[in-house]
Amino acid sequence: MTQFFQSSFGRLAYTDTGTGSSPLMLVHGLPTCKELFLPVLPHLSEAFRLITVDLNDYGKSDKLPQFTSKKPGAGMTHKQRADVLDELRQHLGFDTFVLAAHDLGASVAIDYMGKYEQHAEKLVLMSPPVYPDFREPSVVKLVRTPYIGEILTAVFQSFLLHSSISKGLVNKYNYTSELRTAMENPYHGKAGHAAMLRNLRWGRPSEFFADYPHIMQVISTPTLIIHGQQDPYIPIAHAQRLQKDIANAKLVIIEDGAHFLPIDTPKQVAQAINNFMNNGA
Repeated sequence: MTQFFQSSFGRLAYTDTGTGSSPLMLVHGLPTCKELFLPVLPHLSEAFRLITVDLNDYGKSDKLPQFTSKKPGAGMTHKQRADVLDELRQHLGFDTFVLAAHDLGASVAIDYMGKYEQHAEKLVLMSPPVYPDFREPSVVKLVRTPYIGEILTAVFQSFLLHSSISKGLVNKYNYTSELRTAMENPYHGKAGHAAMLRNLRWGRPSEFFADYPHIMQVISTPTLIIHGQQDPYIPIAHAQRLQKDIANAKLVIIEDGAHFLPIDTPKQVAQAINNFMNNGA
């Protein structure tokens, strides 16, 4: 059941399930929501207290009326999103936890580590875009074009959303109608279209990721990187580079996985996390 927490940027939607004592916070990326992790949850260890989060302006969390869609990148910064995650940690009452994040959620996780690493017991980064030289997908570049982006999200938003997710899947049959509905519903209506624009216009990697190489080189928290061999959005070379840049990081390559791994290969993702928690490998 979805719960809500009043963050400094509006209500944050989250779920808090599981019977374990080890908090595991799962953070989605662009353009998804917390339901991204639904296929993974049944396969995770019973030792976990499972927390899934809708980032502000995503899923069931509040839209951001103080920002306007006409300003490219006018949404929240990743540093602000990291601050909100720590607000949620404090609200839920635990000092340390395992932070697992996918796609742009992994970018937010790097900012979290730069400021709040003492609260991260372990770190899991899935399909992470984290380098200043990362090249954004063509659809993101297109939507960032003034006026064209507004037209595309107003007329072809559903097609763009589902085609971009489908492209990032090997096992497309895992993308069920229930998941499709969960991904699409938050972007309905005028407010939803504006949120989609803000999310796609989140910022330039050269700017938003500028501090990341330094942050990654000083991370001491045990880290697991999970990447799909067939990811069409994030080069596998970036995951291999990240393994070298974070001390003692582990890298798991899922050969039959693409980008949206929690949907594409949920059992393999859960197994990698469970193994990492049990023996660090």
